[in-house]
Amino acid sequence: MNGKIIVFIIILIVALGIGLYLYSSGTFANGLKGFDSLVSTSSSTFSFFSFGSSTIVHGPSTPVGPSAPQQTTISAPSSGGSSGSGTTSGINPANIPAGYTAAQLSPYFHKVLFGGVSAANFYSYGTITLNDNDYYSTSTIDITGWQIKSNVGDEYIPQAVDLYDPTGLALESDINVKTGDTVHIYSSSAPFNLRLNECIGYAAHVANFVPALPLYCPQVDQSQIENFTGACQNYLNALWGCQAPDMSSSQIPRNDYACMDYLENNFTYRSCFNQHSGDANFLSNQVWVWTGSSPVNQYHDTVRLLDKNGLLVDIYKY
Repeated sequence: MNGKIIVFIIILIVALGIGLYLYSSGTFANGLKGFDSLVSTSSSTFSFFSFGSSTIVHGPSTPVGPSAPQQTTISAPSSGGSSGSGTTSGINPANIPAGYTAAQLSPYFHKVLFGGVSAANFYSYGTITLNDNDYYSTSTIDITGWQIKSNVGDEYIPQAVDLYDPTGLALESDINVKTGDTVHIYSSSAPFNLRLNECIGYAAHVANFVPALPLYCPQVDQSQIENFTGACQNYLNALWGCQAPDMSSSQIPRNDYACMDYLENNFTYRSCFNQHSGDANFLSNQVWVWTGSSPVNQYHDTVRLLDKNGLLVDIYKY
């Protein structure tokens, strides 16, 4: 009996000794910390999901107290771009003129550009040229009502006749430009503003335009005159610049009645319009506008093109 007690006491003393050693070395405490960390990690999960234009990252349950981790939200750039880099509303910040913000730029910014600006002087009328620069669109841009504003004055873009009717009764409408179109704005005067066409040169003979309308009209169709006398064909082929024939000319053979009839009925705006208005290229890419005044300085100026909302489309300095 005494022997068993002695053995038990010895085992107890050895166990206490081992326990004291483990406690004093820190091994026991580290083991508990590792177990606690394992339990904490296994109970915490991360999930990602998209909502609208943002990606939200959710972390573990947030403990109470000042050391609690904060929820993190990662926002994707808006469709208009970021203000710090890249583009703003689709416009490269490097292209924004000095003194302007992106909010002051028109949706048509640089889609219509100044092609040139010259002021009127004692010797000549002034000219402002606008070019449609929207090469990536098949739609048109209505520029009537846009303002050309300089340091000394301003002018609003008016309407124009798009398809000049032979009756001369065609009404003016808004100027709609498309890719490749050019608008010439003159400080001189004319009976009306218009888009040029294949036959418009004939109108130059019946109305005063300054500058004069271009005298380019369709050539004589040779298949229609090949049966006329040689003298008649020579006279017809000599006509140029939308020129009306001189019916009293001695070069016209009086006994060639078919020739005489052709000359009398085929060299007017109406006849040209009737024959060619269906041509694919009948309408020109040029619109001519007359304002009767020059809104820019003769020597130096800063000229702005503003849309109907007063937003900047283009700026020109000279």
